[in-house]
Amino acid sequence: MKKLNLLLAFVLLWSSSSYSQTINSQPDRDEKALQKVALLSDVKTLALEISKLDGSLARALADAEVADAAWSLDRDWAKTVLRDAYQLTYPTDEERVKSPPRPVGSQPKQPTETDRARSEVRSRIFSVASRDRAFADQLMRESSKYVDKHEQQTVYSDLARNALDAGDNQTAIPLIQQAMETDPTQLTFLGLVNDLATKDRPAADKLVLQFMESLRTLQLTRRNAGRAYFSLMWVVYPNSIFPDPNKRIPDPGPAVMRAYVSYVLESLAGLEQREPGNIKSMRYVLLSAWLPLKAYAPELRGPFMQLEALSRTPGKDASLPTQSYEETDKERFRKKDSEALSSNEPDDRSIQSVISREDFDTARKLIGKLQDGERKAQFTEQLNSKEAISLANKGDLLGAQSLGERLTKANSILQVYPLIIRRYAASKDQIGASAAVHQALKQLKNTDNKPFAPPLGMPASFVTSTHEFDPVLSGLGKLAKAVLPIDSLLASEVLDEMVGVANRSEIDTKQGRTGFDSDIFSKLAAKDEIRARGAAENLKDHLSRIVALAAIYQWKAKELGKQAPDKAVRNGQESPR
Repeated sequence: MKKLNLLLAFVLLWSSSSYSQTINSQPDRDEKALQKVALLSDVKTLALEISKLDGSLARALADAEVADAAWSLDRDWAKTVLRDAYQLTYPTDEERVKSPPRPVGSQPKQPTETDRARSEVRSRIFSVASRDRAFADQLMRESSKYVDKHEQQTVYSDLARNALDAGDNQTAIPLIQQAMETDPTQLTFLGLVNDLATKDRPAADKLVLQFMESLRTLQLTRRNAGRAYFSLMWVVYPNSIFPDPNKRIPDPGPAVMRAYVSYVLESLAGLEQREPGNIKSMRYVLLSAWLPLKAYAPELRGPFMQLEALSRTPGKDASLPTQSYEETDKERFRKKDSEALSSNEPDDRSIQSVISREDFDTARKLIGKLQDGERKAQFTEQLNSKEAISLANKGDLLGAQSLGERLTKANSILQVYPLIIRRYAASKDQIGASAAVHQALKQLKNTDNKPFAPPLGMPASFVTSTHEFDPVLSGLGKLAKAVLPIDSLLASEVLDEMVGVANRSEIDTKQGRTGFDSDIFSKLAAKDEIRARGAAENLKDHLSRIVALAAIYQWKAKELGKQAPDKAVRNGQESPR
């Protein structure tokens, strides 16, 4: 009886406490609901300003930012805004007549300034819309009459890149598949496959196998064969085409290599049958399959030897490879480096090659052979920037700063210093981070904003103008974000500098560009909302101000959407609601 009374007392006490705490938590929930209503009102008031903007892409970007802020507050309205935003990016009837849809396998189009602007805005729209996969797919289907498949491919690739960078492989994989299926001869998704391979080689292998199946549906011709084979070799030999000295990609498994051998032989045989004589120019592709054939598909030796005989050119080396594709590339690089060092005037490609491979000692020797002038200054800047980044990644921040202090171009300065600052912030070194920020700001005041000439072989249309990109404006935002985790006051001061530059910038906001990453406003708001809002309000450009304020609202919406700690939880028990 005594035990029963104690049990009843405990139950009554727990019930009373739980009921009291549930009642007390009700005002908290009511207050949060009121805050959400107020925030949605602010967001919709901001949306009224969008109609005043010049340029359809400017309105599309503003719509996307507003929809992001409203996503957790009024999902249906946010989707309506996103649909309107995407329609604003459709090309005009005149543009569609001048640039009709390109067939699968066609030569990549050189993007114009407007093409790049559209691509950036669409990627932002879909970064929000893809939170509801069915809705994002619906937007893509609705746009099929207006948006080129290759432009859709760019959106899929951008979304996959964002997912991979966030560590979300499962979201990235179907997006890579969609990009690949749109046109397997384009290059937009290949780096994504190799990046996935560093995290999940079996998943990447499945994509490579699907890639080859997609290529089988495409009839190769003299026009597209080289690009198709280059694309395939990039993912089958991931450490050969564009090797990264700091990141070795795991090699594909046996299933991929067997499939590669089979595809090369079948496709080259078909190409030779349709266009006799082409096999001679594709001999390098055929020979790339020899060592994998010996290891994984010896039964295909007969068909290989028949094609190999057809591919020979009288007077040229007819031997079969004895080194792997990667080893052959390394030998080729060594030979070219040796020739460049022996030359009195090294060529640009040799210098760019050794810099990209981070052979900095050889690069300095080659650059030292050049005559003084802009060409030498350009390569010296490129080398100092690349080596500073390499040192910072290895933890040698003093060495990185020493090279950083030699930089003269805003773009170089703002590639190097944010990385150095992030490294200092990660180690809780506020003094080091602050010193690096002030040094970067000091150099920027005397910087040369004139861009260097584009690298050899790059079309002029690929080079961004001052209407598209302002390195100081973009870089100041990166500096602010880098130092924010360790010094919010200094970050807000840098942000104020950025606002001043934005108000003087030549960025063409009619094309849906602000020139800065708006998330600096949301990140600062999390630490000091008053300063963040003040900086946003000081932006003179209408689009820039809308985007900055929307970023602050996005942060508020996320905060209100977080699950508040349940005061009614005690000892693993949750009270009824």
